[in-house]
Amino acid sequence: MNVDHIHNLDQRLSDESDPLKSMAGANSLAMALWVPSERISMHLIDAPSAPERKWSSLIPWMLEDRVLQPVETMHFVINRRSGHNQLQVIAVSDEDMQQWQRVAHNAGVAVNLMVPDFLALPYESGRITVGWRNGLLLVRSGTETGFAAKPNLGWALIDSLLTASDISPRLSISLPDETMVPDHLRNLADINNASIDWQFVDMPVDVNLLTGKFKMASSSTYSKGWWPSVGLAVLAIGLLVVYLQISSSAMRINVQALEKQSLSSYSRLFSGRTPEIAQIIGSAEQRLTTLRNQKAAIGAGPMATLVAIEDLMTACNCDLRSLSANAEGIRMKIDNGAKLKTKMLSIPGYQIALTQLPDDGPESVLLVVKPNAEASK
Repeated sequence: MNVDHIHNLDQRLSDESDPLKSMAGANSLAMALWVPSERISMHLIDAPSAPERKWSSLIPWMLEDRVLQPVETMHFVINRRSGHNQLQVIAVSDEDMQQWQRVAHNAGVAVNLMVPDFLALPYESGRITVGWRNGLLLVRSGTETGFAAKPNLGWALIDSLLTASDISPRLSISLPDETMVPDHLRNLADINNASIDWQFVDMPVDVNLLTGKFKMASSSTYSKGWWPSVGLAVLAIGLLVVYLQISSSAMRINVQALEKQSLSSYSRLFSGRTPEIAQIIGSAEQRLTTLRNQKAAIGAGPMATLVAIEDLMTACNCDLRSLSANAEGIRMKIDNGAKLKTKMLSIPGYQIALTQLPDDGPESVLLVVKPNAEASK
């Protein structure tokens, strides 16, 4: 199998303005390509409880808050399933996938495999491997985990991997200049200046970005002249179906958008489990009633009295021995209450009495706070 990095295909590009010289669309060579890991993100999520045939439509929305672009413009690949019922999902934008396929097409290459280039680094359990490509660090930290980043960010991420490990992993670093390695990592690492040979390094065939619509797009590079006619016929049928269903589809999309907006607003306002859409109005009214009752309770009775004495008790350096409260007010026995004796004990709407506890030390006092008769009504 012919293997190379997508960046090296630029050397194969020819003059497309001259049809006799251009290799675009020739598909003269089937290849597997390494693609830039910095354009790819990897995520670990719990496997959906829905049937597996529905995962492809559910997973994009499960990752909506983790990716920077709208999920409608992203391509998701389920890489593997772990023993903890979790899925490793690779996310890459449709635009990047199309651009990579366009570069391969213009170079006369038929692509059958696309793999993130950090996987070109060797992996050994208990070791983090670091390589170099065009000003970026390539890092492989697991069987199928790693990343590519600029040096400043890359070294910081490596530090976080070392800190998060119970047993600090070893480091194997291959860079053109040893001085690029931070001093605190230099003594921990095996450092060399080896470069990655993209054409001869082993490529894992079980990690392939060419799935779903992009698998079909890649396969179409082998098509013959009759494919355009078939495509036009399919397009005509598709347009007819769209024309017949556009009204109902638009209404369904609007309803779904409103439902999603309602659920999102509910989640922002209230913590806990989000109810089904049919129950959201009743649940919201119940939550609001509970909040109003809580607010009313805070503004009345003993709770109101406690709130009122907050400024009085601030920085008094005293110790509360006991507290009793009822509708008439609160009584607090306080040790180390010397500072309270020097304060102006006055709170609008309340009567305050501070007396010495007879059987205790000179700094033990009894503080009684009662609302005035007008305030208690």
